[in-house]
Amino acid sequence: MSSENSGSLLRFFDMHYFSIHTQQGAHVGFFIMLPDDESETQPQSGRFAVKLQSEEGAAAEVLAPFGQTEIPQYWRVVKDRIELFFDDTPVGSLRNEYLTVSGQTFVLTDLTGAM
Repeated sequence: MSSENSGSLLRFFDMHYFSIHTQQGAHVGFFIMLPDDESETQPQSGRFAVKLQSEEGAAAEVLAPFGQTEIPQYWRVVKDRIELFFDDTPVGSLRNEYLTVSGQTFVLTDLTGAM
């Protein structure tokens, strides 16, 4: 996936919404991305938020730190993926609509077009 394709995750929308699922299909929550520069055709950075649907299970435990709001949560296109950061600390990545955090991979389903 090229950085151009990484940007396609944000196809011309101010905000982009995804549902988060385990690889077994269980719904875990929602992932929201907001670009820094909404006028860019292919945004290169921005902020993100995670809203967990359930606080139970291993998947929710891995994603629980993303529910905090005290530390700024940023995303940035890096080569062929989107890297996620708490301040300047890398905490995960997105590639081909898969979210990887702490070695665990989640499937993202694009909801923006459905809203």
